[in-house]
Amino acid sequence: MSASTEAILIDLIFGLGALIVIAGLIGLLFSRRHKRSLRPMMSVILCGVGIAVIALLLNNLLFKTYAQLRVKKTQYYEITSLTTNMHQSLASSRTPHQPISPQAKKASRNVTYLVKHTNQMTKTIQLAQQAQHSLASQHPQVTLVRHNYRLILNRQFATLTTDKSAAKRASHHAYQQVIHYNYGQSRIASGRLP
Repeated sequence: MSASTEAILIDLIFGLGALIVIAGLIGLLFSRRHKRSLRPMMSVILCGVGIAVIALLLNNLLFKTYAQLRVKKTQYYEITSLTTNMHQSLASSRTPHQPISPQAKKASRNVTYLVKHTNQMTKTIQLAQQAQHSLASQHPQVTLVRHNYRLILNRQFATLTTDKSAAKRASHHAYQQVIHYNYGQSRIASGRLP
């Protein structure tokens, strides 16, 4: 089942719980006005609250938000691991004429590994391998690596959601985290918190 289908089901369960609570409140007012027992309506309200709480717990246990895009927790950790490794692979290439560090090469291999094991298309795997090969060479082509990383992220988020604007926004956010050195610190210093 896809993340969007599960999210819709959880939202429906929450809506059902809220609807039961509202119906129970209306029934409670009706019972009070006609001087009937309030106990049955109170149990209906508690059942509705219980259903809504269960839906909220399921939402918190199954999903996380990445750039205002709700994804499964496993997908969230894959995305953050991918962007972290992309960032680390580009870290030593920020200064011109500096050789690529072994940590950056390892991070590039991790990017290729993650792309392979997240069931991406063959073209995306080839982009990751091309970026890895470029970073392993004596004179890495950083612009090619950045371009490939952008395409990888675009395709990664396109598979996560059908909403193209949300996928584009999340992909742009992830790419900014990859290419900016000290991305979080610069946003905090400028007062623009995430």
